[in-house]
Amino acid sequence: MKVEWEYLAVMGIVAFLSFVGYNQGLISDIHTLFGIGGMALTLMVIIGFKADISKMNVGNFLIQAAILNFVLGFPAIVHQAERIPYAPEPYVVLVATATEEILRIAAFLIVAIAFEMPKFAVGISSVVFAAIHLYWYPTEWFSAIVAGALFSVLLLYYGSQTACVASHFTYDILAFGYLPFFYYVIISCIMLILGYFLNKKKVEI
Repeated sequence: MKVEWEYLAVMGIVAFLSFVGYNQGLISDIHTLFGIGGMALTLMVIIGFKADISKMNVGNFLIQAAILNFVLGFPAIVHQAERIPYAPEPYVVLVATATEEILRIAAFLIVAIAFEMPKFAVGISSVVFAAIHLYWYPTEWFSAIVAGALFSVLLLYYGSQTACVASHFTYDILAFGYLPFFYYVIISCIMLILGYFLNKKKVEI
């Protein structure tokens, strides 16, 4: 299992923003711990087990994120989200969702790289994802496990940690009513088509 250098950059930025946001009263203490703790665990695995650092395959990133967008956003076809008056600012949503992914991906990498059990990592990271959400939505633990499994299966197949963060943020922006469903679908379709053609050329950055 390779780790994208782009993801490591995003992880470092998010961990920093979570710490700054916490001191400003914008980010919760639990999300700050998710970000810093997840970063520490990830670095421990990379350094301790000499994990490979790779370039991002742009096609894989786009396809993985697009599939996640479609599956996660499917319920919005029936019930489209409206702008919530008390919804957190996009900055807060970005940091919060990214820190959750950082911790879930850290659990995935520990099992996949340290224990060399990538398939088992899917189950472990799904449970961790559910545990994260028990703090806010204790009745939705089963759906959180399913969502965590979806993220992890696609991560295992396409290998883009960055896509997990991007898709989680995009979906939450939709859920909080910041992004109209029509544009959400259009963006996801463009990503899927573009990713398909870029994969033929195996474009990396």
